[in-house]
Amino acid sequence: MSAADPRPTTGGPLPRKVLIANRGEIAVRIARTCRAMGVATVAVFSDIDTGALHVHVCDEAVRLGGATPAESYLRVDALVEAARRTGADAVHPGYGFLAEHAGFARAVQDAGLTWIGPTPEAIAAMGDKLEAKRRMAAAGVPLVPGAELPNGELPDAQLARLAEEVGFPLMVKAAAGGGGKGMRVVEGPADLVDAVAAARREAEGAFGDGTVFLERFVARPRHVEVQVLGDVHGTVVHAFERECSIQRRHQKVVEETPSPGIDDEVRAALCAAAVQAAAAIGYVNAGTVEFIADETKLAARRAGEPVEPRDCFAFLEVNTRLQVEHPVTEEVVHVHDTATGALTPLDLVRCQLLIAAGAALPFAQDDLRQVGHAIEVRLYAEDPASGYLPASGTLHAFDPADGEGVRWDAGVVEGDTVSVHYDPMLAKVVASAPTRAEAAGRLARALDDTVLLGATTNRDLLVDVLRDPTFLAGDTTTAYLDERYADDEARRFPPTAEATQLASIAALLTTVDDQRAGQLAVQGAAALPGVPPGFTNAAAFDPEVTVAVEGDVRRLRYRALRDGRTAVWTLDDDGKAGAEVTASVHGRRGEELDLEVDGHRSRVRVTTRGATHAVRTPAGRVTVHQLPRFPEVADEAVAGATLAPMPGAVVTVAVAVGDRVDAGALLCTVEAMKMEHRVTAPVTGTVEEVRVAAGQQVDADEILVVVTPDEPEAPQAS
Repeated sequence: MSAADPRPTTGGPLPRKVLIANRGEIAVRIARTCRAMGVATVAVFSDIDTGALHVHVCDEAVRLGGATPAESYLRVDALVEAARRTGADAVHPGYGFLAEHAGFARAVQDAGLTWIGPTPEAIAAMGDKLEAKRRMAAAGVPLVPGAELPNGELPDAQLARLAEEVGFPLMVKAAAGGGGKGMRVVEGPADLVDAVAAARREAEGAFGDGTVFLERFVARPRHVEVQVLGDVHGTVVHAFERECSIQRRHQKVVEETPSPGIDDEVRAALCAAAVQAAAAIGYVNAGTVEFIADETKLAARRAGEPVEPRDCFAFLEVNTRLQVEHPVTEEVVHVHDTATGALTPLDLVRCQLLIAAGAALPFAQDDLRQVGHAIEVRLYAEDPASGYLPASGTLHAFDPADGEGVRWDAGVVEGDTVSVHYDPMLAKVVASAPTRAEAAGRLARALDDTVLLGATTNRDLLVDVLRDPTFLAGDTTTAYLDERYADDEARRFPPTAEATQLASIAALLTTVDDQRAGQLAVQGAAALPGVPPGFTNAAAFDPEVTVAVEGDVRRLRYRALRDGRTAVWTLDDDGKAGAEVTASVHGRRGEELDLEVDGHRSRVRVTTRGATHAVRTPAGRVTVHQLPRFPEVADEAVAGATLAPMPGAVVTVAVAVGDRVDAGALLCTVEAMKMEHRVTAPVTGTVEEVRVAAGQQVDADEILVVVTPDEPEAPQAS
């Protein structure tokens, strides 16, 4: 079959106008393909998404109201009405929210609209994970043990019996969704009840369905999935596998194809099992069949032991939607034209629209080719060094770096505010290359060269992973992050002394140059042109500035030399100057400096927003903040106080005034970014104040509970 001359179909016309029932980068990505196909688009948005990127890239947009998902993107009636109001004749759900909600798919079809996704029946069958397992067992696909939990109140004894049947450790998982939401690992019976309750609440908030189930937790597996496509004429094909093993909080962070851990025979068996699974449920449109791959058996095969390929993996679930990581597949899978030999990149969203219109797939399995290697990372607004806490705030600077083979799927632009109400992913970044090592290098460089100021992100961790010898060796099980970055401190990446010095000097010289040109504002007031930063009218003293470099406060003294260079000294706490460093700027082009420091020239980029400089040096990235010359006195902290880790809503309060608590005891839980965060007692003592109640919105660093520590016992008289 030729991709340029696809087989005839009985499909109808493409949709004229598609309502995209989602937000963020996936809505932007769907709109891009729709525009390329000549299809109009309609965005939907909440009250706090009025200026969001997905709203601007679509032809029309409809306000849903509210701020939380339940008030906006999870409202089936409002979404169907938005399509009717704008004359849209099709709905694409994206992923997350209602993408795997059979009721939404039926409501769309009942309204006479085209649903761009699998049938409601397939969604319902695969959404019931245990029903999915039964169907896969009938189809002969290997399984992971599990058990369904009925909705509503469940006696603790009955829950314990089900858990014992599954076996510890186990996972509590949301039946209606994925992406790590509504998921908990339970090591033993003591944590089971609380884990199930928390998972139910989180699943209800994320997907509008609090149904959860239990599944055996397999230690150190590989998470491998297969992209499948099925049309209404009964054809099902696969577009090869992706490995998504590197996860935190059970949510994927790094994805790639092909998997570095499986051989060609296992790959063939895996992909065949995925097609078999999809065909067994009459699957239509794009979907993903997920598997757990046993690394122990895969390693045995690599060592030459006789392990059957189908014994190396077990069915996990079917995601009845487009996956977050679908760009990885698109970057390496091509359609081969047998007539011309040309290779055309696979566009999965285009395939979705064609299938939804009733067309047959315009290619057969043998037409698909996998060329090269692709790696994707998810850039999150979160702090890996604080337990991966989601972060909110304004993106004061965001300039993604281009490069050969680099693709950005972003849902934000500079100036956007990262909300506490939605998933904190800012963008997906994909790099492809002929080899895995090259793809990793390209991706690390693109992340390194990207300018980011504002919300804390996981960028440093991603770069470190991509350059880690263990990752480059392909040792990427689901235990990777826990093993390689075992604690919060291991996820901190302080800049080197060389990078810190270079960045400090670059920021200083940029500030001097800008202020001389009259382009710099100091503490809200325009600086006089020609007056250097830190100027003093005492001729005996050189100008001096104080900066914070990644939290390290330093004083810099400088002097212009007659040969055009600048002498810079770093002062210690006593004001004594260290060794002199000479620096000069040989040229400046916007934010790019040709900087020489003690005879060593390098290209440095300085991006300035207010008093903060994001500096990219060959030795690493450093943030330099110029401190005011006359700082205000900081507020005094309340002793024994626990603070909100980020803006969010209080879910539960576990204590009352007067309660005795031990250090580490649960005080309250705060929901933010669709995840629950436990706030625990910092000391053993008595609860003196409870300043919040369940349902209350709180800001970052707001005091929640105050615990008065116990006084130490007086020594006994001898």
